[in-house]
Amino acid sequence: MRACLWCGRPIVVPVTLADIWHWGPLPTPIICRACRQRLQPIGSTKCPQCGRQRATVQRCHDCERWDDAFVNHAIFPYDAALKAYMQQYKFQGDYQLRLVMQPLIREALAREHYDVLVPIPITAATWRTRGFNQVTGWLTGQPFQQVLTVSAASKPRDQSSKTRQERLQTPQPFSLVAGAATVLAGKRVLLLDDVYTTGRTLRHAAAQISLGGAQAVTGLTLAR
Repeated sequence: MRACLWCGRPIVVPVTLADIWHWGPLPTPIICRACRQRLQPIGSTKCPQCGRQRATVQRCHDCERWDDAFVNHAIFPYDAALKAYMQQYKFQGDYQLRLVMQPLIREALAREHYDVLVPIPITAATWRTRGFNQVTGWLTGQPFQQVLTVSAASKPRDQSSKTRQERLQTPQPFSLVAGAATVLAGKRVLLLDDVYTTGRTLRHAAAQISLGGAQAVTGLTLAR
């Protein structure tokens, strides 16, 4: 019996009469029903600019304060379930949990219109300690371009520990790699990141991508 990748509980798969007549191995989900039910996607009522779940479809207060045209789409609200997932996957380094979100990211990417996919990079220090980029871990065969690099060798503090004001004041951390313009010029670029909090990170990345000659830059995040 397979254990749930997320909570570790045994996965019980009910067998129907159709399954019995199928005469083949039954597919077993990688997470249990309870964990699947924890993942509730953002509905149709959301901010049209950042994807935040809300009671109306009007632009949210945060986007009003940004007062720009950058658009981000998000899959899930950053609720208790997503915080628990990110804690276990990103901060505790449970790389197996990438499998939970891979099909959901693949479906979300299929709904986007873009020419070049650019995942948000991590610092060299994060590579040494965590060993993987949480964003590229969700990609399953989708081509992407690593045209951004993090300028600083390491971050003095994690973004997750900063206040909103501190996040907004974060200096530009990204730069374009050599030859990036040949990849970006005239293209529609989609930035992929884990969580949209203030939008500062994505806008820093979008600014550099625009310098590379991109026709348009939009964002997709797992959570908002």
